[in-house]
Parts: sequence; C-alpha cells; structure tokens
Amino acid sequence: MEIAMRKDCTLREEYLMKIWDNYILNDLLKTVPCKMAIYDLRARRLIVNSDRFYVTDNELFNILEGMKYPDVLFRDGVTIQNRHYEVRRTDGKNGIYAKDGEDGCTVCLSVSMLVVSVNDHHVKSEVCNEHVMKLGDYFRSLGI
Repeated sequence: MEIAMRKDCTLREEYLMKIWDNYILNDLLKTVPCKMAIYDLRARRLIVNSDRFYVTDNELFNILEGMKYPDVLFRDGVTIQNRHYEVRRTDGKNGIYAKDGEDGCTVCLSVSMLVVSVNDHHVKSEVCNEHVMKLGDYFRSLGI
C-alpha cells in the first residue's frame, strides 16, 4: 500500500499524517486492503490518502450535503470515483455505509475530518467499515 502525503501541510495536518502512518502500518496494511482518504473539512482539502485514492470536489460536496440530509442519500446513493453505491445505513451525523454488490464504501465524519474508504470484493465491507469507524471515533476522542 502506497501512502501519499502533502508537502505543504500545517502542524495539525502533520500530526494527522503521523497518526495515519501508524494506523496504516500497524492496522490496515496487515489486515485489509481498503483504499482510504482523509479530508480536512474546514479547508475541504485532501490531507492524506492511500493507493492514489481521492474523492473529487463534486463527490465531496455531495457526501457532505448527504450528511446533512440523509433522506437524499438513501434516495440518490453516493458516488465515489465515478462508482455509484447504494446507501444501506446513515445516521445523518457520523457515517455512511453503502454497497455496490460485494464492493463497499464507508464515510465517517469527525469534528473536523472526513474519512472516506472503499473496498472491493477481496475484503468484506463490514471489515473496512469497522476500521473506518474506529479511526473516526479516535479522531472524535482527540477533538479533531
């Protein structure tokens, strides 16, 4: 798994990258091949990602709007990297769980971060979902 990092980052973003490195190396790399990206909600910018995974600005906007209006997510689904996922669960404030056949998508919102993950048929969606939500819970416990 390749981890991409920005060179022009703030101290807060640098701290997150260290958390991301440890999380990727100690947990995800050894267990599941999920593709993940972490975004700063205030700046609406990508902080770190794995496997060249990213979400377009339009997709990010739709995800954030969907977090405000979960009924729209259930009706329209969510699109990540031009792939459409049917939303199975969302609470409208912390997360989205969506599937497309055996493939899945999980989105977790913390205080100021958004974690987006997708997985293919090699990994159960529930496993990826658990990792993303744990990372989101960790960010919330830190107040970020």
